[in-house]
Amino acid sequence: MGSCVRLAITGGIGSGKSVVSRMLEIMGVPVYDCDIRAKRMMVENAYVVSELKRMFGDECYNEDGSLNRSYIASCIFSDKDNINRVNALIHPLVKEDFNNWVLQQNASVVAVETAILYESGMIDAVDKVLVVWAGKETAIERTMARSGMSRLQVENRMENQMSADDLLLLSDYSICNDKGIPVMEQLVSLLEELKNISNFAVTD
Repeated sequence: MGSCVRLAITGGIGSGKSVVSRMLEIMGVPVYDCDIRAKRMMVENAYVVSELKRMFGDECYNEDGSLNRSYIASCIFSDKDNINRVNALIHPLVKEDFNNWVLQQNASVVAVETAILYESGMIDAVDKVLVVWAGKETAIERTMARSGMSRLQVENRMENQMSADDLLLLSDYSICNDKGIPVMEQLVSLLEELKNISNFAVTD
């Protein structure tokens, strides 16, 4: 995969994985945000735009061409088949974009933030997996506070994601990002280990 270590940052909704990603960026680790890249493609990629309209209708987009996020979300999260259809469209393109992005980086460790590491196939593009987790109540409160969603809406989204327990079983590393738990110390230790791995050039 190259001379750098590719780290996946994943975790359920409200786990705080984006906070961990930003902290790693401050520490000098380039981070590819799958959610941001995917949303960009949903507006800028002509093929993606046409396919989404075919799946869900012209209502996917506002009159100014911007994504009708609330409508798309209602379509996707109301039906697991719709989640699978959108994933099949978007995530191969995001994976290809990530691989190209890695080639442009000059770092011993790079990271990719994704909520659906295994479902999207991005797992095949990384060397190590970091799961960020928090207690269920903390995750619900965080998500409600930042998104305005109801508890039921948050819980429905959680049901459509892998559980924290399952993610932890599949991970190489974990970061607890719950209330009162210092994150920086955990990240410093993690980054030191990853840089050691890079120095020994064990990536394929």
